[in-house]
Amino acid sequence: MIKTPLVTVFMAAYNAEPFIRQSILSVINQTFGDFQLLIVNDGSTDNTVGVIESIKDPRIKLVHNDGNRGVFYTRNRLLNLAIGKYIAILDSDDVASPDRLELQLAFMESHPDIALCGGNAAVINESGELTGVNYIEPFDETIEVFMLFGNPYINSTAIFKKDVFLALGGYKDYDPAEDFELFTRIAENYPVANLNQTLVNYRIHSNNISIKDNSRQIKNEIRVLHNLRKQLGLTNDELWSAIHLSLYKRQTNQFTVKEYATFLSEVKLANRQTKRYKQNILDEFLFNKWYEILRERKAKAALFLFFDNRLFKWRFCTFKQVRKVFKQSFFSLRNR
Repeated sequence: MIKTPLVTVFMAAYNAEPFIRQSILSVINQTFGDFQLLIVNDGSTDNTVGVIESIKDPRIKLVHNDGNRGVFYTRNRLLNLAIGKYIAILDSDDVASPDRLELQLAFMESHPDIALCGGNAAVINESGELTGVNYIEPFDETIEVFMLFGNPYINSTAIFKKDVFLALGGYKDYDPAEDFELFTRIAENYPVANLNQTLVNYRIHSNNISIKDNSRQIKNEIRVLHNLRKQLGLTNDELWSAIHLSLYKRQTNQFTVKEYATFLSEVKLANRQTKRYKQNILDEFLFNKWYEILRERKAKAALFLFFDNRLFKWRFCTFKQVRKVFKQSFFSLRNR
């Protein structure tokens, strides 16, 4: 009887010849060896297939799409092909840390309520050299709330339960934001987590999908953000949509400070009705988001605005925050 591996590592590949060998070897050389490496070739026209086939390991399963079908179709082949209890994602240009699977599977097995787990990443360049940039993701109770304003999951660090993936119907057509959309659906229905450890080297290069398909990504991110507001019962107001997107993109110069305060307070009030998020966690997160906006905008009346009673609570406030907004307001007045 053939033993079923604990985890399926999934890799979608399209013209990945320059990087895929390093990606595959980073899986083959994991400290945890009970895996299936499922690679779906999405109609590559370079030597991607040749590189894959040159690596001999019985844990590798290579399948081919009938032409270039795109990320959404390719990733949903997991619905029928994944055989592990868990599904771990690794993009064909990224490199897994040697103990990535061991760390995540130990966590998932000891926390059976968790449906999705990610972690941090170190950024590498096209040549595979560390850039010194690190992506540090939230790993406490703020993860779900963070999703309102950003994606707390680096795709190549994600591992999730296969039965949850099947129950939710897999990926939806939000390419190239289909990973973020899936993660929001998982978080809506199940507990999620992140490990405060570096799990992958994330490669930045000219052919990154998020760089090439930026306009399409923004369009589908807007759809995801709409879904998140809908969970809160917020109307699909065009102004709210635009403000929400600017916060997601960290472009806080698009609207007035008062408009941002109103939007954040509306989120806070809406959650009191729907109870989508734990109110104390959301309130503190929104207050800190408000502080970030004031600092980024260099608002002259920062001290007065900081104490906006719709968002401010003393228990969320630190002395350092008060000192910074006081100095900001003082120097603004002095330089008039």
